[in-house]
Amino acid sequence: MKKIAIYLTILACFGCTKQEPKTVTPKTVTVDQVTVDPVVEENSYPGTVVALKEVELRADVVGYVMEIAVKDGQQVKKGQILYRIDQTRYKASLNQADSRLRIAQSNLERLQRDVNRYQRLKEGNAVATQIYDDALTALTNAEQEVFSALAEVENAKVNLDYATIRAPFDGTIGFSSVRLGALVSPGQTPLNIISSNDPIGLDFFAEERSVPFYLNMEKETDAVIRDSVFQLTLANGERYPHAGKIENIDRAVDPGTGTIRIRLSFPNPEGSLKPGMSNRLTIRRPAAGPKLTVPHKAVVERLGEIYVFIALEGTAQQVRVQTGIRTKDRIVIEEGLTEGQKVIVSGIQRLADGDSIQIKTEQKP
Repeated sequence: MKKIAIYLTILACFGCTKQEPKTVTPKTVTVDQVTVDPVVEENSYPGTVVALKEVELRADVVGYVMEIAVKDGQQVKKGQILYRIDQTRYKASLNQADSRLRIAQSNLERLQRDVNRYQRLKEGNAVATQIYDDALTALTNAEQEVFSALAEVENAKVNLDYATIRAPFDGTIGFSSVRLGALVSPGQTPLNIISSNDPIGLDFFAEERSVPFYLNMEKETDAVIRDSVFQLTLANGERYPHAGKIENIDRAVDPGTGTIRIRLSFPNPEGSLKPGMSNRLTIRRPAAGPKLTVPHKAVVERLGEIYVFIALEGTAQQVRVQTGIRTKDRIVIEEGLTEGQKVIVSGIQRLADGDSIQIKTEQKP
């Protein structure tokens, strides 16, 4: 009996013990507001700098290189002499053609006098018709000989002119492929390459779905430059100071990649852009009107669902949203939120719908 009494006493003590309710500690979070902002979508593409004009210089006559008038890599002006090929044979050909022309002209004048004389005699029936007809034929042949001689003179002048290689436009000359005394052949021997500097081109490949946008930008040149739609970041991370515009768009989309090549042009007054350089192109596309936006870090994507947490009366409320354009640090919310709501931007990892929260106020510098 004594043992039973002790046991009942212990049970009575446990029954008298009160259970303390569990205290829930609010989770500390920081928030940001849903705001309405003008939105500019930015997309980046790799781009390659190209010369808008580039020509491989070749000789159009045969001969030895007698002079190289420029240094490798030199800036040149249109019409500036670059190379001289031995002109001796071409000067001789021109002199010979001039002599033939003078002979042909002299022969034409003589035959013209003969025809005039036979014409007067024919009117008095003092010369046979056959003689007169033969004189007219000789005169016609002499006229054609003059035309032929004139063509030879022109051809000789062209060959002599081709013996001097000039810059076809303003630009930069490359490294010479020949040296003094080298023998060059018409159309076969490359001499050098010249490319234009200012403006300079940039090639990149865009998705076919964006073709209508670029076709419109091709027409709106002033707006494209004013709004800096096409911006360039150099390989060292610096932003290029000049905005670009569309130079041309390729004729067709590549069916293998689904992309189309687009060529932009940028002012290049300092010559800092060189053909072959790889740079980063940023394309800024303003959205139609202001949009609701939140910071990137407020948006959570799990198992195909996109949502945010809003702070409402001390609790975290999970709200599904539909997102849109992404900018540098914010993202457009198409559906699910309203302006002024507070979205949680930190402490999200351990949050669940309905959790108690405490908002931490960040000290702004």
